[in-house]
Amino acid sequence: MIDLAPADRDAALDQLTTDAELRAEVAAVLARAEAHTSPLDSGALPQRAPPATAAAALIGERIGPYTVVRLVGIGGMGAVYEAARADDEYHKRVAIKVVQRGIDSDVTLARFRRERQILASLDHPNIATLHDGGVMADGRPFLVMEYVDGGPITTWCNERSLPLRERLTLFRQVCAAVHHAHRNLVIHRDLKPANILVTHDGTVKLLDFGIAQLVADDGADAADAMPLTRGGVRACTPEYASPEQIRGQVLTTASDIYSLGVVLFELLTGSRPHVVASHALVDIERAVLETPVPRPSTVITGHASAALGAQPLARARQRLRGDLDSIALMALRPEPARRYPSAEALGEDVQHHLDARPVRAQPDWLGYRAAKFVRRNRAVTLISLLAVVALLAGVAITTTEAQRARVAATRATQANLFLTQLLASVHPETGSRDAKVSDVLDAAATRVAHEFARAPDIRADLESVIGESYDGLGRYDDAERHLKAALALRQQTAGADSRAATQDVRKLGRLYLDQGVLDSAGDCFRRALATEEAHHWTGDELYAGSLSDLGSLAHMQGHAAEGERYHRQALALRLRIDGPESDQVAIALTDVGVTVGEQGRLAEAEALHRQALAIVRRNNPQPNERVAGVLATLAGVLDLEGKTAAADSAYRETLALRKAVLGPQHPDYALTLFNYSGFVFDQHRYQEAASYAREILALRGTALPESHPAVAAALQTLGRSLDQLGDHVQASAALTESLDLRRRYNSPDSWVIASGESILGEHYTLVKDYRRAEPLLLDAAGRYQRVIAPADYRNQANRQRLAALYLAWGRPDQAARYTTP
Repeated sequence: MIDLAPADRDAALDQLTTDAELRAEVAAVLARAEAHTSPLDSGALPQRAPPATAAAALIGERIGPYTVVRLVGIGGMGAVYEAARADDEYHKRVAIKVVQRGIDSDVTLARFRRERQILASLDHPNIATLHDGGVMADGRPFLVMEYVDGGPITTWCNERSLPLRERLTLFRQVCAAVHHAHRNLVIHRDLKPANILVTHDGTVKLLDFGIAQLVADDGADAADAMPLTRGGVRACTPEYASPEQIRGQVLTTASDIYSLGVVLFELLTGSRPHVVASHALVDIERAVLETPVPRPSTVITGHASAALGAQPLARARQRLRGDLDSIALMALRPEPARRYPSAEALGEDVQHHLDARPVRAQPDWLGYRAAKFVRRNRAVTLISLLAVVALLAGVAITTTEAQRARVAATRATQANLFLTQLLASVHPETGSRDAKVSDVLDAAATRVAHEFARAPDIRADLESVIGESYDGLGRYDDAERHLKAALALRQQTAGADSRAATQDVRKLGRLYLDQGVLDSAGDCFRRALATEEAHHWTGDELYAGSLSDLGSLAHMQGHAAEGERYHRQALALRLRIDGPESDQVAIALTDVGVTVGEQGRLAEAEALHRQALAIVRRNNPQPNERVAGVLATLAGVLDLEGKTAAADSAYRETLALRKAVLGPQHPDYALTLFNYSGFVFDQHRYQEAASYAREILALRGTALPESHPAVAAALQTLGRSLDQLGDHVQASAALTESLDLRRRYNSPDSWVIASGESILGEHYTLVKDYRRAEPLLLDAAGRYQRVIAPADYRNQANRQRLAALYLAWGRPDQAARYTTP
């Protein structure tokens, strides 16, 4: 409005309100703003706020223990400043919101107090945190909040030409934040990109609860609710407001769902659902109330398509057509009761689209669900085809005689027929709409021995496929039984030193590695490598896999340098065999990155993980365990580097992927949850860390065998958390059991045993049982010295624990030995 000529401005004010007092106040604000225009306000609707020159007077002043550094912006309730802690307690960058002189009316002060009350009730990683608050010397209240260095979500995405999948992943974070607010009975009322910032590492932060309201049982808090209007002007941003908000009706959480729909529409298309050329408030409100929302796929333009990752316009429209059109339109339905019932439900539908699962916004018809099932279960529905391809590839390499070719073709046909009939015969009996992978495998396991009793070569192929699939599902006992059966049959039909038998030996070794039975895994891997070298199979896929297996074993045993050497050899071979853009090369890069990170070269490790992640994301646009695996390792190294927000985002995306692809009872999901619990522990969120550890331990004896490393690891995290929460008796029991399990299932020089000793020693120091602490910490030091570099973070942590022990024990001379380099 400030850009209008004076006559046009007067006409616009006449349209906006009939309140003469308010009209005069707005006109005065516009006049002051015209004389003191700030780049921060460019292009925005004017708000009743003081000019920037008045607000800037606080720069350099003290507010409580903080020194104001600069003016960030001016809003409807006052000004926001960047500030820094001004004493020696700690150094922290914060944002301070202050009510400005001249607008500290009763309504404004009430809103300010309400925002403080609301922020104090919210604790979520995607909501800007309230740190402090108080009253200035002149009586004006202030809030001290987390400083968010980021940009509006739409701008952040467009500047980076962020692909559609990444935009939807960010939007899921927004939904999670809004759902948390709704669960705490808070309606935001002003959701828009300017209040949804994204930091440089991709973390969403929801801001500005200045006009939020609390939800009472009847839908409004009559005693405390903030006014929805004043003199006919709505307390909202009309372009993102729901129809009921524009009408001034009582609001529910459905109003925020509508605003989320507008934000989603803009992320998908680069445009809002209602674009009005005049920009007049009355025209915007009329469009929202009277014009149907178009399908996003019909609105997207070539410019918006380029911002979504430079894909062709036709392809961009195709990707929006269907699920995404329906999701956006359901969120934007004019009737509140017909929108998504919650922000969580909206976020889940977005995730279901990403997972190629049915969405609630689509009609529930059979063909739609069948197509979704095939898309997300290709590994199961195409298992027979994969078996045939693998068998025929082996035939093409090793068979030249026509008779052998016919035999092999018959063998493949029989296997294919068995698996095809199996897939057709499995019907879920639990009432769910999709057959489970485990149902298919169980049916195969009960039939294969009987149906192929006279065809041991075919049975060996099928036993191997079934065993490896059980391993992937984390059903280790079933996997071992079928893999051992496959190996015995292979030795009988092809010979103990055949390629097929060697492959089955490696599969068995990987099973033992997954279980944490490292000695048995090592026996299998070394046996396979010896066979390959004896036959000079040193330039192909089989040998590259064995090198990778030995590298993983060395890493698990704590021999990081040896692991790196094996993994670099495997990477060089993979580059030659598969090419630089293959998933196999990405996996090899990740393996090298893990061992490099274990040696303390964290920046190099992060670069390797990011290179691998870029490859697997390009190759696997749908939810995929390979993407989750690379993300998990990246999260770990970001955690070690101290990049907290980036690590948290990577951990949560990994958990979401693995929960969707593998399920919440899978060992790989449990391992990621353990890693995240350790991360949460380091952030001093001890109750949360203990809760995650107990969630893992609930799988003990069912999805997780005693030997699985996640069991001992979860016990360790639980014990450490209980120590911090003051329950030292239960902490001691958990840490002792964790160490016992590690000693039972790992080789004597394993670094995980040293870790268990070090943490239990720390516990005994805490409870002043120094005589028990000392031998544990010294033994851990000896193990670490044998298997990892002196500069490794684990070694250094144990040295710090020894120093703390001797200082607490009153032996400073001994402590000095561990505080000097």
